[in-house]
Amino acid sequence: MILRICDNGRERIVPASAELVEQVFAPEAPIADGTEITLAEGDRWLAALAVGAPGGAGEFLLSGAQGETPTISGQAGRGDTLRRFREFLSLR
Repeated sequence: MILRICDNGRERIVPASAELVEQVFAPEAPIADGTEITLAEGDRWLAALAVGAPGGAGEFLLSGAQGETPTISGQAGRGDTLRRFREFLSLR
């Protein structure tokens, strides 16, 4: 599984881990508007796009799919987004 972070034209792709996901979505971690954070494995993916005020209920726009079947979409706060990324990681 990979973790991809695209922020202001810079892209970083690294092996995903629970610890790294926790760091990325930590309450004190700065996430700029427009940052895309994606977990992917095979035909499964989960993406969070920073679109709202930091700490707000709509801070991220979430989307995801398994193959051609969408599994999630909508806005979420940082805590809910972290929970969904944790769940995605646990489905390995």
